[in-house]
Amino acid sequence: MFQARITLAAPGACAANMRKNFTGMWITMSFTLLLTDVNSPLGKALEHELEREPFKLLMPAGNALDWSDEAAVAAYFAREQPDLVINCRGWEEAYYPGGQMPLIETARQLARACKQGNIPLIHFSSYSVFGADPKGTHSEKDAPAPKNETGAAFVEAEQAIAAELQRFVVLRLSWVIGAYGDNHLTRLLSAFLAGASVSVNRRLRGAPTALSDAARVAVAMAKQISCGAENWGVMHYCSGDACTEDEFADQVLQLLIQQQLLTAEPSLTLVDAEPETEPLSAILGCRHARDNFGIQARSWRPSLLPLVKQWLHNREQIKLTP
Repeated sequence: MFQARITLAAPGACAANMRKNFTGMWITMSFTLLLTDVNSPLGKALEHELEREPFKLLMPAGNALDWSDEAAVAAYFAREQPDLVINCRGWEEAYYPGGQMPLIETARQLARACKQGNIPLIHFSSYSVFGADPKGTHSEKDAPAPKNETGAAFVEAEQAIAAELQRFVVLRLSWVIGAYGDNHLTRLLSAFLAGASVSVNRRLRGAPTALSDAARVAVAMAKQISCGAENWGVMHYCSGDACTEDEFADQVLQLLIQQQLLTAEPSLTLVDAEPETEPLSAILGCRHARDNFGIQARSWRPSLLPLVKQWLHNREQIKLTP
């Protein structure tokens, strides 16, 4: 005789992931999720958020899969058969000069592979798709008009996905902050603690969004998709607390002063001119994410002190590394 492995579903388990076995008892079915990057700060935040979920998680090592090779990606999908893909590969590199190709190539190959297997895709994008439009808040319906190579790359990646797939979510983010990587917060902290002069533009507006908050939203969407949700298209997410670039910098500086963390006297220079290559507003209207997935925006302010302390801890650990 053989024995069937039975997993009793929790009361809140979704029906889409449950089937009856030969005895008529309900059992939960494995749901396989592919996360394309776990090396970047956003990828690490997603991995951390997914650790508490019951998904079977696929996370190819950095050099284990050539994401620009159509045949290699197709073979990987055929072998592993993911049920859903979350893609953030190339997202951070796209902000660096000349670093846009991983974002574009991965989006192209994922779109083809997902189309072949009828697999839904959650793909991270950016406010950088917008340009000089003076609107204070960009809605999902606004036409992209990038001002720089980063924005153009994000648009190209979005178009590659939309051309191949119907079941996709393009999730655009505003300013992202975190204790790791290169972002608005880490750049300010490095400069302030070095006593350097910091230039901030009072015309730039955004809604700082913690990496952990962005990961929370993507995983919430993934869970609902795994339960049968059919909500697709372009979605926006940012914190519910908008500010200008100089207001954010001042908040960080005041926190450092209050916590007596400054080791040198920094200077803050205010720029009052329209930037040539940066969208004036990174504030995103999040109506589609709210209406389709019930996503509620959070403020970045309560997370600021923990992020600063984590960044300081990381810096001390690096100093102690031989």
